[in-house]
Amino acid sequence: MKENKIAVNLKRIRIARGLTMEKAAEAAGITRMAYHNIEKGIAEPRVSNLQKLADALGVKVFDLARSVPKLSNVRFRALKWKTQKSKQKREEIKNETALWMRDFRDLEELLLNGKDNKACLDNQKYDLNSMSPEKAADKARKCLGLKGDEVITDICGLVESAGIKLHFMNIGLENFFGFSVNDKELGAAIVVNSHESIPTERKIFTVAHELGHILMHPDSFNDDEEEIKVQEDEANAFASYFLMPSIAFHKRLSEIKGLDSVDIILHIKRVFKVSYMTVIKRLIGERVATNDIYKTFCYRYKERKSFEFKGHKEPEPLAPIDCIEDRLSRLVREAYEKELVSMSRAAEILGKSIVDMRDLVNGWMAVK
Repeated sequence: MKENKIAVNLKRIRIARGLTMEKAAEAAGITRMAYHNIEKGIAEPRVSNLQKLADALGVKVFDLARSVPKLSNVRFRALKWKTQKSKQKREEIKNETALWMRDFRDLEELLLNGKDNKACLDNQKYDLNSMSPEKAADKARKCLGLKGDEVITDICGLVESAGIKLHFMNIGLENFFGFSVNDKELGAAIVVNSHESIPTERKIFTVAHELGHILMHPDSFNDDEEEIKVQEDEANAFASYFLMPSIAFHKRLSEIKGLDSVDIILHIKRVFKVSYMTVIKRLIGERVATNDIYKTFCYRYKERKSFEFKGHKEPEPLAPIDCIEDRLSRLVREAYEKELVSMSRAAEILGKSIVDMRDLVNGWMAVK
């Protein structure tokens, strides 16, 4: 239905331009109510108003009326999506992801002359779903060229090098960390919730966790809403071994056994870029520590730093720069500098306002 396509695209582009509904309506020369009804899909715009909206947003009419790809091969499970409002939010997130993936794919084809860029981690080839999480993680690391004791310094770049798209999106929920897509047409992607309350350590773990689903649970991408605990536990174990392979974990542990237990946990956490809870669970799982280690760590660290363990707060946290995707930004820069895309189109692809896009372009100029 045309009005639904227009509604979805209108909202997406308006937000990318950093405009409120009122400002968008004013720029197009129509009433706020008329704009509201069009963006919400309540009313279909007249041709004249559609052109005004396109002009106001700096896009073509086609960009407003183009279809939104349907994501069917998506693993988007959580108990948060039970109300009608949350279900609508879920569909908006899927629509935004689908459009983002198509823009990404189109940009790849534009710059790579149609060369296919599919993930090298082919589940059917390696049959990872028949392996234990530890063996699957080890196989995935070898496929990506990592040595047995090698520490992953840039998981975003590593996953992107395998042809898996990464998208950081503020989903607006504190306890929903991300989801993954394994679509035949648009490719594989991992979407990470960039909500400010979620620490960098959790975002890194989410990337590894969703990678585990893509590799171990290829038949689970059916858009169901319910979580399957066994699969979640397997993806968590995969992420732990992928980020902290046993050989590297025990090697590092043996080198710092003279430290206080608090410092041991903090050191391992910083080296492997994981959360303190991931380290603690691993210590317990490897039977290097007892279940009391959690209480001991929290008590001793709180005494040392007057730190409150609330929400997702991390002791000695990583910086946001430790987990950023950059492949799409590189492709956009290349396309922009080759004059294959305009600044407004570049802004739309990256989800930025024109002002922010200009600022980014100026930043590019500083480093050739």
